[in-house]
Amino acid sequence: MSSIDFSPVAPESRTLRGFFDGIAARYDFLNRFLSFHLDDYWRKKARELLLTGKEESILDLGTGTGKFLGLFLKSKTWKRAVGLDFSEGMLRASRRELSPKAGFIKGDFQALPFAPDSFNTVISAFTLRSVSNMRQFLGGIRRVLTQGGKTGLLCLTRPENPFFAALYYPYLKFYLPWIGGMISGNREAYRFLADSILNFQEPDDTAAMMREMGFLEVRVYRFTFGIATLIVGEK
Repeated sequence: MSSIDFSPVAPESRTLRGFFDGIAARYDFLNRFLSFHLDDYWRKKARELLLTGKEESILDLGTGTGKFLGLFLKSKTWKRAVGLDFSEGMLRASRRELSPKAGFIKGDFQALPFAPDSFNTVISAFTLRSVSNMRQFLGGIRRVLTQGGKTGLLCLTRPENPFFAALYYPYLKFYLPWIGGMISGNREAYRFLADSILNFQEPDDTAAMMREMGFLEVRVYRFTFGIATLIVGEK
C-alpha cells in the first residue's frame, strides 16, 4: 500500500455539487448497502460520545439527507437546529424528513453564514473528504461554537490492520465505484467517493491541526477496524 498517495483531495465545488445532486435519491440506500449497514451504527456511536444532555443548539455541516442530524433531534429537544448543505437535491430530502424540527440552509461549509458563538454543538458526517481547505473549515467551526461547545466530525477512513486493509482497499478501489455507479447511475460520483477516502489525510493529522488551532480535549475514536473515525474537539 506504500505506493498510494495519501495527499488530501481538493475537489472543485461545482463538480461536487453535481455529484451529490445526482445521487441524492439513492444516497441513503447506497450508504447502507455499501457499508454493510454499519453507517447507522457509526452515527449512533458518535451521538453517544458527543451528547451530554445540556446542549441547546446544533449545526450539521454537509447535512445531506439529514440522517445524522435526525438522530440528534430524536435524543432531546433543541432550541435551535440547523442543517447546511450545498446540494439542493440533498436539502430537499432533509427538509422532507426533518422540517419543521430543523431549519435548512443552502451554503458552503467553508464559509459559514452564522455569527460567532452561535451553536453548542457542530457535527458533520462523511464530509471531511470534500473539504478543500481544512484550516478554513475548522476555523469556521471554532468561530461559530460557543465557549465550551463541542464538535464531532465523523469520517470514513482507512483501516490500520494490514490484513483488513488488504481486503478493504480493493473494495474501495473497484467494488464501491462499480456497485454504486450501477445502482445510482453515476459511477463518476462513487469513484470520487472511493478516491477521496483513499487520499484523505489521516485522522491523527486532523486532530493535530485542531489542537494547533486552539481546540481543547481533542480525541479520536476509531470504529470497525478504523473504517470510520470520529474526531471530537471542544472550544
